[in-house]
Amino acid sequence: MLLSIGVVVMCVGLAAGIIRVVLPRLSSPTPLGVFLRLVSVSGALSVGAGAMYVVRFSGGGTGALVTADTAMVLASALVCVAVWPPGNGRSVSPIAFASALCLAALTGLSSALLPLATSLAVKAGVLTLVSAAGAVLTLRNRELPRASMCVLGATMCTYGAYSALRLVVAATPESPLSRSVFSPTGTGIAAVAAMLMTGVAVGLVGRPVAHAEVRDDHRRILVSIGDWRLATAAFGTDRVLGLLLELRLAARELDSSAVDGVHGVEVALPDALAALRERMRMAYGWRPEEIELLIDRSPTPRGLPRY
Repeated sequence: MLLSIGVVVMCVGLAAGIIRVVLPRLSSPTPLGVFLRLVSVSGALSVGAGAMYVVRFSGGGTGALVTADTAMVLASALVCVAVWPPGNGRSVSPIAFASALCLAALTGLSSALLPLATSLAVKAGVLTLVSAAGAVLTLRNRELPRASMCVLGATMCTYGAYSALRLVVAATPESPLSRSVFSPTGTGIAAVAAMLMTGVAVGLVGRPVAHAEVRDDHRRILVSIGDWRLATAAFGTDRVLGLLLELRLAARELDSSAVDGVHGVEVALPDALAALRERMRMAYGWRPEEIELLIDRSPTPRGLPRY
C-alpha cells in the first residue's frame, strides 16, 4: 500500500516537473536542455519501476522483478549520463550512455538468473557505484544552477550511502536492519525520496536568484521582452513564457548574479543586449523575429514587483 502511494506521488511530481520546467525547453540544444530531457526519462523509468515493484509484491512473477530492477538501475544511470560532460560537440556522451545500458542489463540478468539474495546484492552494488559516480559528476558540473547542483549532489551522495549500507546488510540477512530500514518498504521509501529530491533539483533549474547586491545596481541592465502584449499575440502566451524562461536561464549562464526583472532579467554584463541576443541565437536556437523581441533599459527600482 505504501509503495503504491509512493508511485502515485512520483507520477504527480513527474507530471508537474515536466509541465513547469521541461516542456518550455524541449527545443533547447544546450547542456541544460539535454539534462532536463534525460532526467525526465529517468523519472518516467522510476515511476515504471515503482509500478512493477507493486506488481511483484502483489504476486507477480520473476518478469516483474527483472523489469523493475532494470528500470530502477537505468533511471539512476541516466542521471549520471545527464551530468556527464559529453565532449566533442555531442549532446550526450556515448561512453556514458553505453555504460548505463550495460549496468542496467547486468542488473536485469542477475535478477533473472541468480538467487534473490545474490541479485539484491548485485543491484545494491550497482546502485552504489552509479550514485557515487553521479554525485561526483554532479558536483563538478558547471552547467547546472548552483542550487540544483547542490540538491542533486546531496541526493546522489545520500542514496549511494544507503545502497552501500544495504549491500553490507545483505551479507547478514538476520540483522534487524534487513527487516526495517532495508526491508522492501524501507527501500521503497528511500527510492521515492531520492526521486522526489531529484524532482526538486529539476524544479530549482528555473528558480530566480533571490536578490542582487545593492552596490551592483548602478551597472546592471534589464534585458527583457519589450512589447509583451504584442509578443503574446504573435507567438502565444505559452511560447513567450518559454522564451522568458530561456532568457533568464541563459542570463544566469553568462552572469551568476543575474536577477529576474519585469518580463526579463537584470544582468551586470558589458554590452548585455548584444551578448544575450548572441547567446539566444547560438545556444538556444532563437529565430530572428524572436531575438528582435529583446530590448534593454534601466532595471526596476528595488521594492517594485517583478513578473
